[in-house]
Amino acid sequence: MEINCKLPPRITMNPLYYSNGARPVIQYRINPNEQRRYTTDLEAMRKYSKSQNSQKQNDDNGNQQNNPQKSTGIARANTADKQQLEDSKNQYNSSRDNKKPQQPQLFKVQSQAKPIFENFSKYQSQKLKNHSFVTQHQQNEKPHSFKQIAQKGSSQISHLYYVGDLQNAILNQKSQSSALFREHIQSSFTYIPIIKNLQIDKEQIKKKLLNIPLNLNKKYNKTIIFDMDETLIHCNEDENDKCQFKIDIQFEDGEIIEAGINIRNFAKEIIQKLSDQCEVMIFTASQDVYANKVINILDPNNKLSYRIFRESCISVGDNNLIKHLGVLNRDLKNVVLIDNSSYSFAHHLENGIPILPYYHDDKDNQLIKLYRYLCQNILPADDVRPIILSHFKLDKLNQYESVEEAVQNLYF
Repeated sequence: MEINCKLPPRITMNPLYYSNGARPVIQYRINPNEQRRYTTDLEAMRKYSKSQNSQKQNDDNGNQQNNPQKSTGIARANTADKQQLEDSKNQYNSSRDNKKPQQPQLFKVQSQAKPIFENFSKYQSQKLKNHSFVTQHQQNEKPHSFKQIAQKGSSQISHLYYVGDLQNAILNQKSQSSALFREHIQSSFTYIPIIKNLQIDKEQIKKKLLNIPLNLNKKYNKTIIFDMDETLIHCNEDENDKCQFKIDIQFEDGEIIEAGINIRNFAKEIIQKLSDQCEVMIFTASQDVYANKVINILDPNNKLSYRIFRESCISVGDNNLIKHLGVLNRDLKNVVLIDNSSYSFAHHLENGIPILPYYHDDKDNQLIKLYRYLCQNILPADDVRPIILSHFKLDKLNQYESVEEAVQNLYF
């Protein structure tokens, strides 16, 4: 392919594991200066702190017993007396240092991949901690600087969707979306190879196979599938954040929470316009109790052909959800999946189109550019897969040792 008083927490993700039980490690792709590589065991740190305070108190008590209050005569002592006093002080400090407890051992933490596309991290309210209906992309990557590429510059910027904006974001890092683009390609470089190498349980796909009737009354026989959170809309994490509308969500236990939603520019329009030409679906890893209310606002005229929710996602590794197109009864040469989390379609890179995550940018125009790209390149194509691979080249990211090397060779 993770509201202070209202919204529930994101799903807590467990670490990834390969099928052989090993944990995926990508130390050579992560700048050690940007990662916290070591940590101290909490219990050991508490014992260390406690022993330090106890030792200090004992030493202070011993010092008071063995060193009575100095008289004024010491202040008037001659040079020899002062030197003797200094030697005694140094000897005492040396013996005190030898008695200090050793600092607890530092435990090495390997830099392991953490797919964040199903995380909704911060606990918003203690009573809502068991609810997790939204999946969002969390901004926790420090964007790569791409200094070498920026210094070289480029004489020509591509007009291709996503690629041209990525080039501009690297060359002009003062632009508003520069950090987002650099973070996005860095995240794709890091996580796509890991998710792609995780084995898929074919029995899962068989059990979750969807029988969706094919609509033959469209101009093009294409199926355009949109992710929802951070692709078409954004669900606010803070109740004080500005939102376009609010929705009430009632859970099975009867509890009702309120969520603030912002819709991406051109989100409603792209659904309506594409639905007039081809089959359009929304495939979200969020729960239907939340997603249906959002989709009702995105698609008030019920133009969508189908809505697909979390229960149709495939679990890989240690319960990490991805969108596997094998659950669709469609010829994949006619299927496109658009998702801000490109690693969610890591097993279908030939069908996946990346898009910059949306949070709150009122000037965002990515869906307008995407619509033009789809109409010009995807809808008329006999087979979308070679076109997508040649344009976005996400399948080649794992051929390079660093993200800067990959971007330099693939997009410049």
